[in-house]
Amino acid sequence: MTEKTSNTASEAKKIDFKKLLLGFSRVGALLLLSLGITMMNPNFLKPTNLINVLRTSAPQMIMSFGMTFVMLTGGIDLSIGSVVTVTSIIAGFFLEDTNLPWYFAIIGSLGAGIISGFITGSLISVIKLPPAVATYGMLWVGKGLGFAINGASPYYNFPDQFRYLGRGILLGIPVPVWTLAVLIILFSLFLRYTILGRNFYAIGSNPHAARASGINVRRTLLWAYILSGIMASIAGIILAGRLDAVDPDMGAQFLLPAIASPVMGGTSMTGGQGGIGGTVVGALLMIVVANGMNLIGISSLWQQLVIGVVVIMAVWIDSKIRKYS
Repeated sequence: MTEKTSNTASEAKKIDFKKLLLGFSRVGALLLLSLGITMMNPNFLKPTNLINVLRTSAPQMIMSFGMTFVMLTGGIDLSIGSVVTVTSIIAGFFLEDTNLPWYFAIIGSLGAGIISGFITGSLISVIKLPPAVATYGMLWVGKGLGFAINGASPYYNFPDQFRYLGRGILLGIPVPVWTLAVLIILFSLFLRYTILGRNFYAIGSNPHAARASGINVRRTLLWAYILSGIMASIAGIILAGRLDAVDPDMGAQFLLPAIASPVMGGTSMTGGQGGIGGTVVGALLMIVVANGMNLIGISSLWQQLVIGVVVIMAVWIDSKIRKYS
């Protein structure tokens, strides 16, 4: 009995060391990359540049949090970009086509995100459609709704109170950065200490064992996609406030980065592994590369190629460390 306990403790220490090594490898890569860019252009580490990078990248990172929840359960949300679009358009509709106070735009946008996540989660957990099929279908539903509501001309010129969510400054820090910081803390605690957060991991690791242990798999999957919809709507609100306009294609560009960020941060696409901290590091790797290339003066024609190579290399190195550590 004592020997068995000793072996279990040794195995737990090995797993903890492995997680620590993986975490340091990603953070180390981010620091080395930042150092290299700074050597080529010292403006990179200036506070104004770093704050601006975080401000402009906040919507992408917030979307990545929603994708992380879904991936932890072993799923994927291909509709997240169109949810950003349609929820921001709904916000624009409330602001421009109704006489309601500006905060009804936020309520309507969040409500649309919740409804979208509920429908998507129901298609997957109740009707049993594969996540890729259900979310791809919802992607086109979102696109169609966005065009139907928005019409031929975009919504723009929003009230100052709404624009403050994307452009405002609080204590010298942009409001989107404050929002991002709060969500990082909140969801890190959520995944670590709440039953629902731990259930995401359990379902992703082994859905049959999770069901046998009494976890309500349907309800848990439903919550994962609802949270993804909420994160997409928050990202859409911030983006609409910063741009002071919305259009039917504004969210499409964020889909692939929202998928790549959790994967680069160590979230397994088969579920059961990952977390918010890794997603933040993975997103920062992509953002730092893009910002660094702009500062260095690399042509936009080459930037997508470089980012693609960085994503592939990061995931490959991560898989090698997992295999041999």
